[in-house]
Amino acid sequence: GKTVTRTGVVFVPARQSSRLPALAEQKPRKLFLTSETRKARGRSVRGVIFIRDRSHKKRQKMRAELPSVLVVGGGRVGTYVACKFKGAGTTGEVVLKGSPADRGVSKMQPFVDAMCRDAGVTFVRGYERFANRVFDFTFVSVKTYDLANVRAELDAHNITSGITILVHNGIVAPLFENSVRVVIPQSYDFVEEDDPRDATKKVTKIHVKNEEKPWVMPDTGDARKVELLLEASGIKGKADPTFPYGLIRKFFINGVANLLSIVGDCDCDGLLAKHRGRMEVLYSEFIEVLKHPHADAFALVPDDFHAVVFDGLASYGQHFPSTKMDFDAGRALETDSLNGYVVGQAKRQGMAAMENEKLVNEVLNLVAERDARKK
Repeated sequence: GKTVTRTGVVFVPARQSSRLPALAEQKPRKLFLTSETRKARGRSVRGVIFIRDRSHKKRQKMRAELPSVLVVGGGRVGTYVACKFKGAGTTGEVVLKGSPADRGVSKMQPFVDAMCRDAGVTFVRGYERFANRVFDFTFVSVKTYDLANVRAELDAHNITSGITILVHNGIVAPLFENSVRVVIPQSYDFVEEDDPRDATKKVTKIHVKNEEKPWVMPDTGDARKVELLLEASGIKGKADPTFPYGLIRKFFINGVANLLSIVGDCDCDGLLAKHRGRMEVLYSEFIEVLKHPHADAFALVPDDFHAVVFDGLASYGQHFPSTKMDFDAGRALETDSLNGYVVGQAKRQGMAAMENEKLVNEVLNLVAERDARKK
């Protein structure tokens, strides 16, 4: 299953990628460098290249060749991936860019600081140190209303990337060249646990719900490079020809739950127990409004799609949707890329999406009331 040459190169086929984190921890250490395709038994095999770490001088040279990663967005997902990338030993420099200092400090910042310190991730609030840099990968995990600001900040500092990985809720027009949109089925929460090495201390971790499910992305050359990076870092990933379906599936789950959880003031279990009827109406409007703009996705929708959506929501249990947590924290919301997107698509087609429009207006009124109380 692997080829070892005299120079210490190890080739691991992608189908065995579950072994990559373990390989990266072996001694002498093997470090992820790049991906390539080799011929094996008359067919192409895509895999990952490792090189043995045999000396300090070689170690320095190899570290310079490891892929550099900029992660934009110091929330749960951004912190998780930055620490996974760095902790696996399969990347070089990993920089986590949090919110600008003028936005204040989140109550979660101590957790972010602790995780970055333990993993060796560089946490920053501005790009001044990295002006004119080219990163191999830029991972953007911000709210959709911040995407344009992210692009403007990167352009202002002349920071570019070989591949930009986008993780966000909802659907928006693309803003980045060479980008790969990724759909993730997980939820993430900061937790403190007892340190197994010292019972008197605590360690900070991120609890991941549905961690066994892969991150899904389009089946493109760039996406396959992202898939290898994720797998090498211990994150399941899949460049999938059925990605349009995965995107619309995730949109439906977010759409019936995220904004409604604010109005209902409840978690996913509470939505299913108390607001199922309203979610059914939202779902029906999604079907009618989106089936033509997203015909490629609807061509892949299974017969039991209704069950897929509501069973998918049920898998989150007592988790509060991220939009509900944003509302409770006093932050802006992604209304335009969620149910607002459905309202916009309906208007473009001369259709009505009355329940979606009503929900958006209810949420906007609640935001206005919340913000008025802060003054």
